[in-house]
Order: sequence, then structure tokens, then C-alpha cells
Amino acid sequence: MSELINTTNRRNDLHWQLLSTVSAAALVLVLSAPKSCAFAETGDRPTVWIELGGQLESMQGSEDIYAPPFIVRNLDLPVNSVSPTSAQQPPPRAFGGEGKLTFEPANSDWVFTAGVRYGRSNGKKTLHQQTHTQFTAKTFKYGQAYKYGTPGFHHGRFTQTVTRFNHSDTSYAETHAVVDFKAGKDVGLGLFGKGGTSVLSAGVRIAQFTRRSDVILRSLPDPYYPTKAIGQLTSAALGGRHHHSYYAHQWANRSFRGVGPSISWEGSSPFIGHADRGEVTFDWGANAAVLFGRQKVEGGFKTQGQFFYGGNKTTHYLRSTPIARSHSVVVPNVGGMVGVSVKYPNVKFSLGYRADFFFNAMDQGIDARDSKTQGLFGPFASFAVGF
Repeated sequence: MSELINTTNRRNDLHWQLLSTVSAAALVLVLSAPKSCAFAETGDRPTVWIELGGQLESMQGSEDIYAPPFIVRNLDLPVNSVSPTSAQQPPPRAFGGEGKLTFEPANSDWVFTAGVRYGRSNGKKTLHQQTHTQFTAKTFKYGQAYKYGTPGFHHGRFTQTVTRFNHSDTSYAETHAVVDFKAGKDVGLGLFGKGGTSVLSAGVRIAQFTRRSDVILRSLPDPYYPTKAIGQLTSAALGGRHHHSYYAHQWANRSFRGVGPSISWEGSSPFIGHADRGEVTFDWGANAAVLFGRQKVEGGFKTQGQFFYGGNKTTHYLRSTPIARSHSVVVPNVGGMVGVSVKYPNVKFSLGYRADFFFNAMDQGIDARDSKTQGLFGPFASFAVGF
């Protein structure tokens, strides 16, 4: 009889529902805003904007797969319906928040902005695969030729189950933060129609990424129980049984921290409504930066193997390797945004899609350095109030 068991435990992701709830609540507030904003007089505009929001971001830039030799050479065994390393995929999305403070001096085209975005994700996965093979045979015991004066042997049936398995446990925790300080000038008043804006800015960007991972692999790929031993149950016959047992563990803490100059262009063009009574605008933006910082990775990995023959451990090995790397890096960063806003004189609600890529920011290697791009992209929603 052969049976395959394959289970994967995943943490439920409610991030889409949370983002939808926030968006719906903010939209209700906006739709009821005209009466509360009626005091705004024509020509007046807020000088300070406070904006809060959230984003659901897909993640680019996963770690290298940890695949010790005992996993690689046994990938074709029947026990593996999927690769044991498939459980090492990190959480695909992160959920976070953002805040921004904007100052627009009266009677001026200058715009000063300070903003922060923060996100995080956590995940655990378990993958267990195994086969059951059962041998059943008629058995008899030696050394008991007489019992109660009657010659003969004691007969019975004996069943032996031989199990092959691979087991994987992984856990991940990730955080990212981006902080911007910018000063810009609106150079496009009237360029995109009445009320349109086009702001060119320069400033400083700070970025920080951290990731913690832990991978445990266990394997019993080749247990062997000779049929002769099942039939006789003698010490000599049982001596032929054997199997390998493997265990591996890999863990790492990775990080990048950098700061550098940045430039950006943000534009807005109304296409429905009027600025004094409420309007809908099409928004876009592009940004670029060069970050000077340091990428680090600390951790280690170890592999343990044992071979048992006849119930006795005959060979054993244990290999352990620490990981500690640190490099100064220059990380180019480019990004962009498109969205739609519902705007009143002193209230604004926005929905859009944003992407940011930090090239070769993270060292995702295990035994050797492997710099990979850290990408953050996905939908966002924000609500702003002007004073």
C-alpha cells in the first residue's frame, strides 16, 4: 500500500479586506465633505496638508534557495510530489501605512514635503511529504522446538511499515521603510488646464530594509527492511536493515540602510468638476534617487547526516558554517505612481498604484554574496485634510 501525504499550512491573508475597508470608509467621508467645506472661499487654499494612507505591496527580491546535497540528490524519489524547497517562498505581499506633511506657503509656488512609508510581512510554512509501504509475512520463532512437551514452532503474522519522508519548516519576517524630505516648485500652473499642477522637487531619501529567515529540513529518504528479516525475525536477518537520516538548518538576518539625494516630478490634472465645489483629478508621478549605504547579512547553516545499519549508528557527520558579510553599496532607486483623486478645497481622497525599485540593495545569498533588487509595488489609498 502506498499513500502520499502532502500538507502545507499558510497564514490567512486579510490585507485586501483591510485595504478595501479603509478605502470605503474614506470615500464615505469624502462624499459627505462638500457641506463641511462650504466655508472655503474662492481663491482660498490650505497651506498645510496632513495625509494618511495604507498600501498593499507585492514584494520582489527573494532569498536564494537553501538546498543541501541530501535534498538535491533525492529530488526524484517517489516521496516528493513537489520539491521540499518549495516551502521556502517568502510572503508575496506586505501591508503598511504612510503619512505625509505638506507645507505650501501662501502666495508662493513652493511646496515642502516630509513623508514616510512603512510596511511589514510575516509568514510560516510547513510542508510534509511521506510514503507508507507495508510488508506482511508469516513468521515463526526459533529456539522453541518444544513447548509443553510438544515439538513444533510458534507461528504468527508480522507486519512492518517502512516510511520515507521529507519535512520542511520555514518562517520569514520582513520590514521596509522609506522617508522623504523634499522642496519643490510648481512649474505647471495652467499647463494642464485650470487647477492643474506640476511640481518638480529635490531632496533627501532614506531607505531601510530588514529580513529575517529560518529554514529547517528533515529527511528519511531510504529506509530498507529486508524481506528475509520479516520472515524470520532473527538477529542475523534483522542486521540487514538500514537507513540514512538527515537534518539541516539555515538562518539569516539581512539588512540594507541607505541615504542619498532624490528628485521627483508630481503632476495633477482635473477632468471632472470644479476646484471650489469638488473635482476629480488624474495624478501621476516619477521619482529617482541614489542611496549610499551598507548591506549586511549575519547567520549560518549546518547539515547533519547519520547512517544506521542493523539498528546501530555506523557513520555520522556534522558541518556548520557561519555567515557574516557587510559591504558598502551605491543603490540606484527609481519609481512611479498613477492614480485618481476626489478633491475638495480642503479634503482629498486618493486611490492609485505605485512602484519603487532599489537596485541590488539586498544581499540574498547564503554561502556567497548575491545582491538582488528590492521591489515594492501595489495599490494604495490615502486621505488628506488641509488647514
